[in-house]
Amino acid sequence: MSFPPRRRVRLWFGQHQLADFIGEPAAATRYEAAMRRRFPGLEMTNDPVPVAPRPVAVTAGPKAWS
Repeated sequence: MSFPPRRRVRLWFGQHQLADFIGEPAAATRYEAAMRRRFPGLEMTNDPVPVAPRPVAVTAGPKAWS
């Protein structure tokens, strides 16, 4: 099963993150453009979201709950 690529757009005021958006590339581009119009002097980043491997179920041994 493959996941569609996603982008993470963040708005920064110095080291402080003010907004965070994760979505498909087209939506992220629209969001970034809108935020740049609204906050023209602030830094904006638009980065790919890494695809995480599927989580592995952790099973406890019989002594874990005793």
